[in-house]
Amino acid sequence: MPESPIECFVCETPDARLPLTGNLDRMNHSPLPCRPKSSVPDSAPDHAIELRSRCRGVVPLDAIWSPWMMQLAAEADQVKQLIEFHGSPVNVLSTDPMRSNINDLQKVAERANVPLQIHFARKANKCAEFVRTGLLESIGFDVASESELEETLDELHGSPQHPSKDPILCTAAVKPASLIRSCVLNDVVLVIDNKDELATLRETLAGLGPTEPKARIAFRLQHCPTKFPGLPSRFGMPADELTLLAKSLCDESRIQVVGIHFHVHRSHEQFAPSFTKALIEEALHVVDRVRGLGHTVAWLDIGGGFPVNYLRDQMQWQRFLTKALASVETNGRFASDRKLTWNQRPLADIDPAWQPLSAANWIREVLTPSLANEINRRELILKCEPGRALLDCCGLTIAEVLFVKRDQNRNHLIGLMMNSSQCRTTRDDFLVDPIVISASKASAEQTKKTDHAEMEGYFVGGYCTESEYLMQRKFRFPNGISRGDFVLIPNTAAYQMHFAESRAHQMLLAENVFI
Repeated sequence: MPESPIECFVCETPDARLPLTGNLDRMNHSPLPCRPKSSVPDSAPDHAIELRSRCRGVVPLDAIWSPWMMQLAAEADQVKQLIEFHGSPVNVLSTDPMRSNINDLQKVAERANVPLQIHFARKANKCAEFVRTGLLESIGFDVASESELEETLDELHGSPQHPSKDPILCTAAVKPASLIRSCVLNDVVLVIDNKDELATLRETLAGLGPTEPKARIAFRLQHCPTKFPGLPSRFGMPADELTLLAKSLCDESRIQVVGIHFHVHRSHEQFAPSFTKALIEEALHVVDRVRGLGHTVAWLDIGGGFPVNYLRDQMQWQRFLTKALASVETNGRFASDRKLTWNQRPLADIDPAWQPLSAANWIREVLTPSLANEINRRELILKCEPGRALLDCCGLTIAEVLFVKRDQNRNHLIGLMMNSSQCRTTRDDFLVDPIVISASKASAEQTKKTDHAEMEGYFVGGYCTESEYLMQRKFRFPNGISRGDFVLIPNTAAYQMHFAESRAHQMLLAENVFI
């Protein structure tokens, strides 16, 4: 973050609290009230420790905070201005880490001598500013809905800089005829998941005329369950079914098969580079089979699922997993002496928040010389859609504390002005510890002088349901927590901000402010 006053602007949000003018499809620029010039204190490491100490899980999971996030957390008055100006919660974002993340992956591919084309997965974050950043870095995009496609096409057509090949892929889980038609008319490659999608494509082409336009497609591969046990997926087709569909297209001049695609849901073990290497090797055999039918397959797409490390300490993660393992004897609930979560709720479906490798180091270990040789021998482009890894360290979410109370079991409940959809994916919990700061520098100094009682409690939100717990884990506050404090949740740009957000109760969506 620069030391000069920051110009912030709000990403397009239909329900923005501030009046919007002009074309709602464009960025609405709203300058943030200026703050005095300042910098992180000289004792930055000590300050970071002090910030972290105000809120920790009863089993701590200390998050990685990028420098720009930590500097913002050190500026209580700036955080207060953000909430006053934009409401609570507010998403604060930066595109600088995205550029670094893209460049790191590209450098690995260059050293491995593998042609790599990165596609940013739009579903990871809805802000068009990340599309503009991607265009400047000459990457492509992956869209999963008609709205994502239309917005991305608008940005692409308005940009002087285009990726060199196939700038947009459509990997939507379900593809209505209108989406397929739009992809065909705009020469967007469709990733075909099943025979019914292919039938819809054929009907769409017939409706557009007898000869033009043509469609370009990739087939989505479902990996062999005997070779990869424990890898169930609802997406894609087995290799034999995929090959039969490819064979049915041999005499259709209007449909060109240009790629093979796969994407897998990863567990802790499946982030191992050797696992992905084996997936690629199987997919290369499918490329050979489809090419053998006469199709000009130009690329292999390995999807996303690149690792991201959210935590500072491996030992903390291992300790948490040990304590969080559900007990068979207690029917899947935590033992009575392990009250880690609200109502002892098990955390069965979680992302591995600690990872031994960054995305760049991981893909370096995937692209061994032998695998790189197999890719290059086939003259293939390697594509990928690492939405989460591209947005690592790109954003945080801030919410205001509105109340602190006790429930019937004497648990402290900390009510935040946000709802559970505003920092949530489909997973059971987001396993990082937030930071709590006081409303201003003055009150922060007063907090240091005051002997607040230590307390433990849960963050709750605005939905009128008994299960409205913003994080399932219990947190400890050594100096207490009070109305008017602010809670900062780190590294939320990838999926956490936007994937599940809802306007239940007609609540406004959070504004997205870029620094």
